[in-house]
Amino acid sequence: MMREWNDQSPSLAHIIAQLVGQIQGDGAIDRDIRILDISGLPNEVAGPLAAMLARLLFQYKVYQTTEERKRDPVVLVCEEAHRYVPDRGEAEYAAAQTAIRRIAREGRKYGIGLMLVSQRPADVESTVISQCGTWLVLRLTNAADQQHVSRFLPDGLSGMTKALPNLAQQEAIFVGEGAAMPARVRIRDLTAEQLPKSETAKFAKGWTLDRLAEAEIAEIANRMAG
Repeated sequence: MMREWNDQSPSLAHIIAQLVGQIQGDGAIDRDIRILDISGLPNEVAGPLAAMLARLLFQYKVYQTTEERKRDPVVLVCEEAHRYVPDRGEAEYAAAQTAIRRIAREGRKYGIGLMLVSQRPADVESTVISQCGTWLVLRLTNAADQQHVSRFLPDGLSGMTKALPNLAQQEAIFVGEGAAMPARVRIRDLTAEQLPKSETAKFAKGWTLDRLAEAEIAEIANRMAG
């Protein structure tokens, strides 16, 4: 994205293969997933990058044959979805909104699905969120979020949102096409190695420890500078 294409640049096939091709090495079958961490990028870079990835995957699926699509289904997972498809106008993410909105509307017939993950469903664009066929809703205490979710649940199930503020940790409401029947489920426990690195920082404990030395800060600054 930062350099002009030339004869030495990676081919289109090589770029796509990094996203959807076979993973080589031990345990490849068990971890057929790619994670692109753009959380640290500024919005003016993250927006066009997310748009480019969504467009590339969609076009790749469009040009496949029916048989190729059967062998190569793809699901695009948008963590912190309210950043990429916000329910308010943000110039940096205008292109990303358009690309992800198209996947939400048309992707299924080409073999590309969309998963949206957000702690604030009320901040996700209504056009995109209305295309979701399956819902896994954890505890929501904000009234606006509860009302937003109830608007898009199937008829007769919107009343289940009354249980959302009372859900325990790891409990969720599971409804939609992916659920045999609406249910209150519990998400299984994970080992310490499997847990995501999203634990809330322990501020009081951290403030009792020694501050970072200037040499350690220099290492961080070098990582920031690339």
